[in-house]
Amino acid sequence: MKLKEFIKECHQKEVFKNLSIYVVSSWVLIQVFSEIWEPFGLPKISMTYLLLVLIAGFPFYIYLIWRYRLKKPETEMDQGEEMKFVKSDSRGQRKEGSSKKGKKQLPGVIFYNPFQRMYFTFLFAILVLSVISVALIVRANFINEPAPGLFAFAKDENNDKIAVLSFENNTADKELDVVGKMAVDWIIHGITQNGSGKVISPKVVEQYSTVIKASMLPDKENGILTDYLKPGKIISGNYYLNGGQLLFQCSIMDGNMNETLETIEPVTCNSDSPLECVEMLKQRLLSALLDKDERFTVYEEKPPNYEAYKVLSRMNDYESDTPEYLNLMNEAIALDSTYFEPKLHRMAYYYNMDDFVMADSMVRDLEAANLKGRRQQNLVKLWSALINGDNKKAFTYLKKEYNIESDDLNNNSSTMVMALQFVNKPEAVDSIYNKNPVMAHIDSLSCQTCEYRHFSKGMADIALGKSEEAISMFEEYGKAKGFYWIKDVLLYANIRVGDSLQVDNILNTIKLTGELSTWQDKCLLVAKQYLLQENRSRADYYLQQLHQSLGEEWTDMSRGEMDNKAYAYFYGEDYKKAADRFQRLLKEDPENIGYNSFLAMSWLKAGEVEKSEQIIAELENLRADYQYGEIDYAKARYYALVGDTDLLIQNLIRAVASGKRYSLGTFKDDIIMQPYLEMDGFKNVLTFWH
Repeated sequence: MKLKEFIKECHQKEVFKNLSIYVVSSWVLIQVFSEIWEPFGLPKISMTYLLLVLIAGFPFYIYLIWRYRLKKPETEMDQGEEMKFVKSDSRGQRKEGSSKKGKKQLPGVIFYNPFQRMYFTFLFAILVLSVISVALIVRANFINEPAPGLFAFAKDENNDKIAVLSFENNTADKELDVVGKMAVDWIIHGITQNGSGKVISPKVVEQYSTVIKASMLPDKENGILTDYLKPGKIISGNYYLNGGQLLFQCSIMDGNMNETLETIEPVTCNSDSPLECVEMLKQRLLSALLDKDERFTVYEEKPPNYEAYKVLSRMNDYESDTPEYLNLMNEAIALDSTYFEPKLHRMAYYYNMDDFVMADSMVRDLEAANLKGRRQQNLVKLWSALINGDNKKAFTYLKKEYNIESDDLNNNSSTMVMALQFVNKPEAVDSIYNKNPVMAHIDSLSCQTCEYRHFSKGMADIALGKSEEAISMFEEYGKAKGFYWIKDVLLYANIRVGDSLQVDNILNTIKLTGELSTWQDKCLLVAKQYLLQENRSRADYYLQQLHQSLGEEWTDMSRGEMDNKAYAYFYGEDYKKAADRFQRLLKEDPENIGYNSFLAMSWLKAGEVEKSEQIIAELENLRADYQYGEIDYAKARYYALVGDTDLLIQNLIRAVASGKRYSLGTFKDDIIMQPYLEMDGFKNVLTFWH
């Protein structure tokens, strides 16, 4: 039967009319459901279920059209059709036949004419498309994949990775080591700026070497690359002196390092002007990688002063929060006022030291500098968003930076923290955590960044109701010395699953192997977590241990011990003593917003309403720039105790819009907020940046 004849007969039999009823009805249902699901309190996933039902039901509906509108009774025949009959064979079994040689039919289906054969052909095709569509929807929404949109991360394609190894210094002059580092940096910046691929730098290889050594795994550089990081291409090179001239050699190998794909023509320059060699080598490498012969922009607007670069290369000798580190940044900038990288690190230094005024001033200077590099512009936008408390934009820009160097442990850890604490998207943490190919093979927390990555992963699992997974991942660290971030994860998780024995064991380990002040901090943390689980008796037990450890003599206590004593009285519901302690703390630090807010709440619970209202009113006098919603959140806590839900939600919205983080002890993890977790307004606060 020809297609034109089939379509004509479909019109005659009103097939298209019946199909349009289903399509239009489905469309109307989707539109109506999209408007009513939220007022009815249905989860967002409900729309996905509706789409699955409608798509899966479409081929079944087509079959029902045939079954009840097109199928003929067995006694009917069109004029000229072949006679079908049923007979029994010699064994008494039923057997279909016709006046011509019979054809095999679908089980339970008899084709009376060519129209119905073509009808079922189209039905089968639609069924296949429906199955594919359903499979795609199920995979996107119910299988553990990164969420789309803002929280989606670039796919990790091995053949798109380019590893740049350290250049070997064959000059016998240690002073020229910095030239090799500069060559590597310049090549990396050129590759990333021009989108030639994702770069695996020597720093990344060194990070993994450190972790792998601690894990008692093979630590050869080549093994790390080929077994774990698995790049598509590897760039390696060396340089030496030849009659007062520097000569650079370089080659591009395949990812297994067993075949040289291309040898780059050597470059030479005067040993006093190594930047000439570095720039020329970068151009030739990029031309080879991209098969183009043109000029490329790099991370910097222009090559930095060589002396400034040498100064900056020493920054890894110091911690990033030390005066020596800051002095190096200032020295490099003094030698080259256009050098972007030390300006970026200096700005980050002031931000991490909570000197937001200085950090903001430096960001503004960079914004006014009319930067040309795309990566420079993205980094400035990232820091500007952070300082302005716009967490959604900050995460968007950080994601771009992360996708450039997703194997870098610091990038990986920072992006996890941003997802968890800045935008409250714990479900995005898994996709970031699992993008790191080496960590899947390493059971080590030997570096601080590694530990904080695992801490973020564990807290995200707990937030998603997967406490058992967190315990399984980190259980052995409960008995080890140190690893306090991981012990926090274990304490949170074990409290949620009701394993008080493990909580006691972990605290005993901390008390026996660590500082007494650390154990005291953990006692308060555990007490608050038991209050979140509405277990007052266990909370009081740890608060009492804390009181006994601290004693009552205020003058002998450190500031941290004073804090713990005041908060222990508050959460133990001894509000008059709590008020007394917070008043004493305010004499030491009168502008402390936390002390003021807890003093107000203590007076409120002690029945001194006028005193509490006066303190809350006076909080406005402490309002200043760069507080990131601290005062608004303090007021929200107060109104939560008062029971004024309107002012509670208003202040929570102001707090989160100003950059208040979803950190430990806040929002869902705040004891004072527990009665309001199911309010629509509170849920909107939690998804403010989504």
